[in-house]
Amino acid sequence: MRKGGVTEAAAEKSKRPRAAVVYHPAKIDLKRLKAAVNLVLEPFDWQSTLWLPTSAQETGGPQAKRALVMGATHLVVAGGDGTLRQVVQAVHDKPVSIGILPVGTGNILARNLGLPLNSVNTALRRALLGELRPIDLGKAVMLFSDGKRLTQIFTALSGVGFDATIMINTNPKLKRRFGWIAYFDAGFKTLPAAFEHLQLTVDDRAPRKLKVHSVLIGNCGFLPANIKVMPEARLDDGLLDVAAVGPRRFHNWIALLSRVTIDTRFMHRLPGGTELMRVTRNVKTLENLTGKHIELVTERPVNIQLDGDPFGKITKVTFDVLPNAMKLRC
Repeated sequence: MRKGGVTEAAAEKSKRPRAAVVYHPAKIDLKRLKAAVNLVLEPFDWQSTLWLPTSAQETGGPQAKRALVMGATHLVVAGGDGTLRQVVQAVHDKPVSIGILPVGTGNILARNLGLPLNSVNTALRRALLGELRPIDLGKAVMLFSDGKRLTQIFTALSGVGFDATIMINTNPKLKRRFGWIAYFDAGFKTLPAAFEHLQLTVDDRAPRKLKVHSVLIGNCGFLPANIKVMPEARLDDGLLDVAAVGPRRFHNWIALLSRVTIDTRFMHRLPGGTELMRVTRNVKTLENLTGKHIELVTERPVNIQLDGDPFGKITKVTFDVLPNAMKLRC
């Protein structure tokens, strides 16, 4: 019997897809989410869905690894950028696809993918059954002021300087209540923004000295509030994009705001608009670069964040692109 029906049935079951939902319990209505998943998968012959909540001690990575041991072939991350980063860190090199149910604060990767932020059923259908799309990831190797070294993966955007300090100073209660608007509150409280003196090296080009507030590194550049700091960034071009932000005076901040909102929204649609922006830009206010390997050495310890998660003060960090490293369903 074991050689016949039971074994064959077990083997056949193991071939059926199985979804696992890694979810942030404070951000979702579990009963509603389960009903939505059942509705999407009802017409298909899938194994029973696994449900794995995150906690303060385990923020996504351990849950994702357990899901694979339990036979999951598809992971859905119901959370924000930080939960997604933890899951991707754990399983990006494993044979599993990942979908996103964006219920976080920034939802940076979801926004750049054009995923719906206000439709659970549509987002779940794309997360579970959407087209498989490989996208790039970033790898950061951080050297901290205490000599410790740490390697981490990020999916969308990292920041060194003022940007990371904002993440540290964001009020959790405001973040839960008002979402990404809480970042503006933290930004105003952090002003005036201090200049950081950094040495930047991109690929094999000569090192450059920068005086900036922030350096952003990522593979996508569209942020909340229709802000686009890296207008030519692509999720699958095998490159990381750099935005060095360093307005000197108040009118430079106004010019920066215009450039990352109005200019990038309209100028790129005009014939020659992109080239006109490139030749007329003030590189001290905002300079964009691209490369596969980026190195930053700081004059003093500086804050760093990856996908919104602050990691502390570093004295050096290197970034490398991991081409097509994430198997995403969208």
